[in-house]
Amino acid sequence: MELRIDGQAITIAPQSPLSDSEFVLFERAVEDGALQAETVVGEATSDAVGAFAVTFPRKSSYSLRWTAVAQDHFPAAGILDPEDLYPNEPFDLTVGLHAVCTLHVQLASIAPEDSTDNVRFNLGEDFPCDCCPTDQILLEGVGADSAWQCLMHGDQWMTWGADLDVALIGQPDGLFVDSVFCPAFGSAELNLTW
Repeated sequence: MELRIDGQAITIAPQSPLSDSEFVLFERAVEDGALQAETVVGEATSDAVGAFAVTFPRKSSYSLRWTAVAQDHFPAAGILDPEDLYPNEPFDLTVGLHAVCTLHVQLASIAPEDSTDNVRFNLGEDFPCDCCPTDQILLEGVGADSAWQCLMHGDQWMTWGADLDVALIGQPDGLFVDSVFCPAFGSAELNLTW
């Protein structure tokens, strides 16, 4: 007997079909009373409308795990309960992958400057991805400058905060919190000067 998974790969935002996504199914099974190592039991590539199917032999599955990858998307992974799959009844699975956006961050002091000027900056910690660093960065003095880029989920807002302490009266000073929109398959810029 065989088990079948009928899948649909989508880009999470904007919920559109995702072609050419590579899906891999792994299984740990009990054979002859012993738990076996995880093995690949099925692979498939989604078609133009995001559909894919995997058929594999029924065993005494202990666990089922899947992974999915697609160009310009973050990888996705999940687990399935073997008890939810039945022979001759395809199991429907929607596999969502987040599109990638490149976030370019540029922090720089500009004239007039003072050696005591400083900024503490960090990206939002509530973002559902560990792709962009959220540790606080401290930049001090004349000529302070930092630039980097990181990948994050597309069609999402990235929050950021900065605590500016500048010596010159009339310059921006204090705590600032804002966000930048990061489009799917595109890039966004966050430029902060003081």
